[in-house]
Amino acid sequence: MKKILILSIVIFFITFTNNCNKKENNITNNKKAVNKTQKKGEKKLDIDKLDIPERMKKAIKEGKIPMDRVKQFLEMRKGDLPLVKIGSVNKKKINSFLNSNGVVEPEKKVEIYSRLSAYVKKIIKEEGAFVKKGDILALLDDTEIEISYKQAKIQLKQSELSVKEETNNYKRNKELMKTNLISEKDFQTSETNYQKAKLEYENKLENYKNLELQLNYTKIKSPIQGYIIERLIEIGSRVNPNQQVFTVEDFSPLLIKMYVPTSDIINLRKGMEAEITTDVLKGYKFNGKIKLINPRIDVQSGTVKVTIEVFDSSMKLKPGMFVEVKILINNKNEAIIIPIKSIIHKDDKSFVFIFKKMQVFKKEIKTGISEEDNIEVLEGLKEGDKIVTVGIEALKDKMRVKITR
Repeated sequence: MKKILILSIVIFFITFTNNCNKKENNITNNKKAVNKTQKKGEKKLDIDKLDIPERMKKAIKEGKIPMDRVKQFLEMRKGDLPLVKIGSVNKKKINSFLNSNGVVEPEKKVEIYSRLSAYVKKIIKEEGAFVKKGDILALLDDTEIEISYKQAKIQLKQSELSVKEETNNYKRNKELMKTNLISEKDFQTSETNYQKAKLEYENKLENYKNLELQLNYTKIKSPIQGYIIERLIEIGSRVNPNQQVFTVEDFSPLLIKMYVPTSDIINLRKGMEAEITTDVLKGYKFNGKIKLINPRIDVQSGTVKVTIEVFDSSMKLKPGMFVEVKILINNKNEAIIIPIKSIIHKDDKSFVFIFKKMQVFKKEIKTGISEEDNIEVLEGLKEGDKIVTVGIEALKDKMRVKITR
């Protein structure tokens, strides 16, 4: 029995010793594996001095965490790593617009002048009133002209009777002359009286027409349809010939004249649609079309005048308003789109930073059309790529970064 007890103790001791040796060998091998991950000439990390949890130190020492992962983790914990935001590259629809601005003008603006000298008797239409062509805007005093007109009418009637009488005498004497029942002298006298009567009638007729025209001029009328924007006379004031009395503007259509750089004019043509907005009318959009493209380039500014025609039945758009004009010149339904802010420019080239495994890589791209904050990428990116959208200023090629939300 005693021999059996001694044998059991010996077997237990041998087994315990073998297990301890195996454990030491495993730890030694794991440490060697950890050490092998470090590059030659590189300073060896002191695991015990790292500011990391104890269980992580143990896992590193045992080789459960590769050393390159340890370095990556340590770099991520450094406070000087750049913070960036990441976005995915997608395919979307993009439109290209030409943006410009201008001032709203009426298509027609007419300054109305007095044709004669007279006092203002009555104002018929005030500023802001809508008038049609031929509507009376004001009346001038017509008393003197009315008297002269009536007298001229009477004189014209008398002259007309004289012409009839002399015409009958001339015709009768002409017949008598054929049968020698009247002398040559008497015939010539009747013919002369006939011609004088005709000239007198024509003179009276012209005078009558002139006074009739002046009487009509006492009614100041609008030559176009539109709105009165100026009234420059008062009741009782005297106006003179060629003195401006009203201004009328036609608001349908309205015109916007803008000046487009020569490089952009090749994208425009007559009939293209335009969208008009103004800060004065928040939330309103008005539709227009290109009516005219001036064929001449302004030498000093290098621009071309383009006229936009706008029909606004709501009458909210007013002449004198400063507006912004947006014209669609190109569009694509399937294009690689990225934010403009994610691009850096250097030496006339464009670059982005592609994000892979917590690192960024500088990549040259070629761009196409742009719309607001987005731009098309023609070469250099594909759908699904991850790029840096915020924080590109401090980045360098192959730099490690931290992602922020």
